[in-house]
Amino acid sequence: MAKAWAKAFYNSRAWKNARREALRQNYYTCVDCDSRAEEVHHEIELTPENINDPNIALNPKLLTPLCHNCHTKRTKGCTGAVDDGYYFDDEGQVKKR
Repeated sequence: MAKAWAKAFYNSRAWKNARREALRQNYYTCVDCDSRAEEVHHEIELTPENINDPNIALNPKLLTPLCHNCHTKRTKGCTGAVDDGYYFDDEGQVKKR
């Protein structure tokens, strides 16, 4: 889920077009595992300071198509596997259910 400061960007036409083109360019295939890509990863993490810089936020060379699991691994540094009764929150922290 997008952070509050990024919601307007992720709802913008510019992002939707860039995202769609990144997925198309790689035939909707995850670059890490070859499964179906559903998400697009920013190689340079977006911050409140750089989100309005199109050379970072919309640069096709910095957008990588990934499946959900591979995107989670890259952004949160986790495999998504936690013991029963626990889960990862939107910030990547392990929480008890």
